[in-house]
Amino acid sequence: MEIPRNHKIRLSVSMQILEDTITEVEEIIIKDANRSRVMMETIDNISSWEKARILRCTEEIKKLINHMAQKLSLEKRSEETKSQILGSMAIQWVNLEEIKSRRLCGYGEVPNELREFLDPQVDRIMSLVDEISKIVSSKEKDAEILR
Repeated sequence: MEIPRNHKIRLSVSMQILEDTITEVEEIIIKDANRSRVMMETIDNISSWEKARILRCTEEIKKLINHMAQKLSLEKRSEETKSQILGSMAIQWVNLEEIKSRRLCGYGEVPNELREFLDPQVDRIMSLVDEISKIVSSKEKDAEILR
């Protein structure tokens, strides 16, 4: 079915976002149940019965997205992994910059002990985030040298 370009763009973006969300839900149910990390713990409080029902729904949603995409010739987004990582690292660099002691003053006076501990830790993490960005920014030949 032929549809106006503006409608196609809007529908494509909405279906891409929906698909991303559905994929996240599936990953939470399948992979992340009871997963512990340093700063977050996922507590699986969804029963097997609920999981099965949710997965049936997500599967049907994906089929409907596919049907709409085919029928309306919606545009598929392409993202390179390097671009995804660079975008994430840029966001995290800003996030880290915001928790340096000089920026925390907006939340009250920062004790010297916290300042002396925090800033070197954050600086080191930021340098590692920068390193990740440099690695994915390098050309293929440069990446081979780093291996």
